[in-house]
Amino acid sequence: MPMIGPWELIIILVIVVVIFGAGRLSQVGGAVGKSVREFRSAVRDDPSAVADHSTPVAVAEQVKCPSCEALNAAGQKFCGKCGAAMTSALPATTPAAVETTCPSCATVNPPGQAFCGQCGTRLTRAA
Repeated sequence: MPMIGPWELIIILVIVVVIFGAGRLSQVGGAVGKSVREFRSAVRDDPSAVADHSTPVAVAEQVKCPSCEALNAAGQKFCGKCGAAMTSALPATTPAAVETTCPSCATVNPPGQAFCGQCGTRLTRAA
């Protein structure tokens, strides 16, 4: 069986661009990535990953970002304000108001965050 070489891949890529259009390829790629993340969380069979994020839940424990010292929910991988990785953070106690839901991974984030604490995606604010 012949292997697919670089020229065949280029031809396939050109056909995909013609079918979907160059502007739509990023949307298709984003949808595929989101589907893969949802599949991985479903396969893990983690009850917290499948939790219903439709109702806001008050964050009981928060941690400070090591670079900008912004308060973030405990267990976040990225800072919601500056996007830095949360390596070692000390717990802080501040009550949270209304959370923001991430458009990529549907994680509920504390208010005032610019980046998702789980996946690092920039959170958009509704006008």
